[in-house]
Amino acid sequence: MMDWSETVLLLRVGTLREADCWVRFFSPTQGMLTAFAFGGRRSRRRFGGCLDPLDRVHFSMAWERRRHYLVLREGALVERFGRMKADLDRLGMASNCLRFVEGLCIPPDGVAVVHHALVEALRLLDGEHGASRFFPVLFRAHVIFNMGFAPKLDVCGGCGADLGARPAFSIPKGTVLCRRCAGAERSISPATIALLRSIAQPLPAPWALEQLPPVVREETWYLVDHFLRWHVDLHAGTHGARC
Repeated sequence: MMDWSETVLLLRVGTLREADCWVRFFSPTQGMLTAFAFGGRRSRRRFGGCLDPLDRVHFSMAWERRRHYLVLREGALVERFGRMKADLDRLGMASNCLRFVEGLCIPPDGVAVVHHALVEALRLLDGEHGASRFFPVLFRAHVIFNMGFAPKLDVCGGCGADLGARPAFSIPKGTVLCRRCAGAERSISPATIALLRSIAQPLPAPWALEQLPPVVREETWYLVDHFLRWHVDLHAGTHGARC
């Protein structure tokens, strides 16, 4: 076997046999993995108190010699997010963020970026003030912007001129356009552009906490949803698979 240890984010735990379980986790170097914890449901010495979903756990593990499966040897709890887990609203937002990450086709060079964003999102949701109810939508944009899909938002993507009043956003081109270049593209407010410019900032960030005006929420939801459908590979759901 090949030994390996790392702090990971635990996603799911399922029963394999009476004393054994399988564990799904997100590694900051390897992405989504599933491993077996033999004796994990009974061994307090090797896995005591560290096999709960949405915990950060430091696992010692090994690939079986022929790499048929991964075995967890022992684990130690690193971070629990107890406040978040005790609040159904916060837990629901965390689950929303997690489902999005699980649906992403993450390239090897993007795994660390996405893992860091998800852990910081959980810390934010576990904090004293939590996050705005709109946070899961903004989190999706935060992740894909930091993966390299950030749209061009400073000048018109068509002619390079200043954007002026009521610019538009081109979903296929991934850029904002001035009214002269926009044609039939949907116009967006300056406040929405300002929000989109700030979304790539590291968490915690003001955009994750503030209550947004209805027009900004509506425009941002539309843009993020359609931008994802057009530009980002997802495994399943309404976006379809293009992996």
